[in-house]
Amino acid sequence: MYKGNLKKLFSFFVVIGVTLVSCVKENSLYVKPVADKYISVTFVNNVNGEPLILDTLIYETSTGNNYMVNDLQYFVSCICLHEKGGKWMDINPDREVRYIDARIPDTWSWRLKKTAPDVIIDSISFIFGLDCENNISYRYPDPPERDMFWPEILGGGYHYMKLNMKWKNAEMTEIKPFMFHLGIGQVYKGNVVNVDSIIGYVPNFFTVTLPLPGMMKAGQTESKWSIKMNIEKWFDGEYAFDFDDYPKGIMQNQEGMFEGIQNGRHAFDFEMMIGDR
Repeated sequence: MYKGNLKKLFSFFVVIGVTLVSCVKENSLYVKPVADKYISVTFVNNVNGEPLILDTLIYETSTGNNYMVNDLQYFVSCICLHEKGGKWMDINPDREVRYIDARIPDTWSWRLKKTAPDVIIDSISFIFGLDCENNISYRYPDPPERDMFWPEILGGGYHYMKLNMKWKNAEMTEIKPFMFHLGIGQVYKGNVVNVDSIIGYVPNFFTVTLPLPGMMKAGQTESKWSIKMNIEKWFDGEYAFDFDDYPKGIMQNQEGMFEGIQNGRHAFDFEMMIGDR
């Protein structure tokens, strides 16, 4: 659905993406972080409200694609808090990037160095993937992050996400692999998908903003937060994503990545518990 407007939206997205040369904060007002408070963020991967089960063909999209998840790996960066009134505060001043891997429990929790002052916070935002400043080729010499590399000819840097799956529908007799990979997109001359035809690149990272009502009160010095990815929403949202439309996956297919990104903006939920250390 929405296919009639896709070309217009895609063209606009490409123009914005290709001309992007730096990463700018959306709000100009800034609150200095407080050093004596901490945030612990846990990343949770769900499907239909339940914890992700790997390697089992039990999930289904609205388009009738039955699928299993074999690997889920992604980067999150540039976490900020937003106070009522528009002020923003960088709670990760060292610009650390977090790698999350559904098969490696040690990657699921991230203790940040700083958190909010005692004010009402309106929302939290983060970049899904790696922004221009962070997406530098060869920054990770060791696995598993190293194995997220994105080929230089396709724009370099790293995958924002690898979601490796297998799938089938009612018409298929065999299960097929599907690679839902997000990273830098390509613009091809004459729409010929060939590396020799690349004339530009699209930085496909995007900002996720989640409501965060509440007050940081005196004495409440530690926050335990949960950011939940709802995997099914990558395929069912603004676009009803059909695996059959992309037999080779969405890597090197900017239209497919565009659809995934628009759905992915709404694929996250947030929960917070505040208590004394």
